[in-house]
Amino acid sequence: MSVFLITIGLIGLWLGTKWVINAALGIANLFKLSHGFVGVAILAVGTDLPEVFVTLKASLLQLSGVESSGIITGNAIGSSISQITVILGIAALLLTFKMPKSELILNGIFLLLSVALVYVFGHDGNITRVEGILLIITYLLYYYLLLRNNKDEAAAENEGAPDSIPKIILLLIAGLIVLIGSSHLVVENAMELAKAWGVEQSFVGIAVIGLGTSLPELAVSIGAAMKKSAAMSVGNVIGSNIFDGLIPIGLGASITDVKLESEFLRIDLPILFFSSLLVIVFLMTKKGMSRLEGIVLILIYLAYIILKMYN
Repeated sequence: MSVFLITIGLIGLWLGTKWVINAALGIANLFKLSHGFVGVAILAVGTDLPEVFVTLKASLLQLSGVESSGIITGNAIGSSISQITVILGIAALLLTFKMPKSELILNGIFLLLSVALVYVFGHDGNITRVEGILLIITYLLYYYLLLRNNKDEAAAENEGAPDSIPKIILLLIAGLIVLIGSSHLVVENAMELAKAWGVEQSFVGIAVIGLGTSLPELAVSIGAAMKKSAAMSVGNVIGSNIFDGLIPIGLGASITDVKLESEFLRIDLPILFFSSLLVIVFLMTKKGMSRLEGIVLILIYLAYIILKMYN
């Protein structure tokens, strides 16, 4: 029953996110935001709403005395690893990615910084409220720099995007309601599943919730790749990973101290940092990220899951 309810919850997260993304795209079109900015700053935030709501729900449980730190950290880190490897890898099979050097420098610095900060703050096994607030401030600085660099070009219009303010508001409210209800289903039943299987919460957060809540990024990145929009596809994943590394854990820690298992310091965060660095190296080449490099990223994810299963 728990697996069924988690599945329903993940579908709800995907549906709610889709509505919120459409609302965000409608807002972006109204303000004539650039195409690249929509991918990195609008879609990335929109597709990460599942992680945020899962984190908020788990944090409230933690605050009430129910241990759920493994869900908070596993969800954020697991989602980041799945996005930077398997999702970007799949999209690379469809389209060769390129990113302007100026954008790559800004995004690359904050991509690696987000992982490094979580590692440094969590080296003692605990991320405090002050450290959580610092993570949030770091993301706000990143977002400010994105806004400052944004060129005033009209964003490409997306099929099915809302074309009126009432529709935008309705989609936004409906999407948020579905996200809240679905996050409750996912967190509660993921914890039950961890108990029933006798596995760590963090593994469920990584293997089940982390990949499951990355479905919106997968849909957006593949859709953008199919439309030959490399900027939106790669921008969505990189922007999403920066968000995941700073906001969900930052929000969770700002509500209540979040425990970081030693396994994250030994395995997960180093793999995330290495994968992120590898993606930056791939994007720095003249041709961009190729199909072969996409396969390499997918293989890294498969090796990571096998390592987690037998560790």
